[in-house]
Amino acid sequence: MSEKIAAVIVTFNRLALLRECVAAIKNQTRHVDELIIINNSSSDGTLDWLLEQKDLTIITQENSGSAGGQYTGIKTAYEKGYDWIWCLDTDVVPNINALQSFIESKAFSAHSIGFLSSVISYLDNQLAYINLPYLPNDSTLIKSFLSNDELPIISASFGSVLISSDAVKSVGLPDVRFFIWGDDAEYTMRMIESHFKGYLVKESKAIHFAPTNEPDPFIHLLPTEPKYYYGIRNTIYIILLRNRILRYSKTRGWLSSLYFLLQILTKRIACKSFQIDELLRIPIIGIKGYYFFLKK
Repeated sequence: MSEKIAAVIVTFNRLALLRECVAAIKNQTRHVDELIIINNSSSDGTLDWLLEQKDLTIITQENSGSAGGQYTGIKTAYEKGYDWIWCLDTDVVPNINALQSFIESKAFSAHSIGFLSSVISYLDNQLAYINLPYLPNDSTLIKSFLSNDELPIISASFGSVLISSDAVKSVGLPDVRFFIWGDDAEYTMRMIESHFKGYLVKESKAIHFAPTNEPDPFIHLLPTEPKYYYGIRNTIYIILLRNRILRYSKTRGWLSSLYFLLQILTKRIACKSFQIDELLRIPIIGIKGYYFFLKK
């Protein structure tokens, strides 16, 4: 009996990209059994277009970011009994055989598999920085590289990741409090901490249609943008969680967090968008990230 697979796309005011992403899912060499669209109350005509489609499951909700959208989508697919849930961002377009490559990979049938990630590139074929997974720090990485197997990873982005229902059953759903940025890393690392495995499938590829491929996305954000606050706070959480998973000392975790905050501060001071109150704002957000981590 073949595995049942649902795809989940979360969208907010990206109608043109949504059309491309939906078309790419429909044209996969291995079709999904259901395509679920989570519309975070878009105001650009998205809902009108979605209602014209006849083969989509559409859920419109209050804008709750990537985290809230994936929460609803994964919950819906899991409760419908799907074996696998393919989570995607609107601005990520998978290759025609991305899903088939997941299924044909050795990792698909590996023991205790939690998630499989596509290789996500930018328009110029360079790796998309924002979608890079975190890697383990043991010999499994080298062994996989030498044997040309899928690479083990400890996190993945919601750009294009296939999640097993067994992992959802064990760890639950994404944490809606993350809202945006870091929600996918936290969710997949939660699976790793619960002894599931994650792999990067090299043959499964996707293109990220972001405006820029910025290695440090915090530099040019305005303090009023949601990604500024959530990005800094959530990254502190992720740094501490990754430190715990890799079994580094707590001291190293705190020092890594401090280094991250200092990097943001010094780089933003050097750019034109810096505002003087950030000298206090950034440390306060960092402290909130620390307490956010302790409460989990």
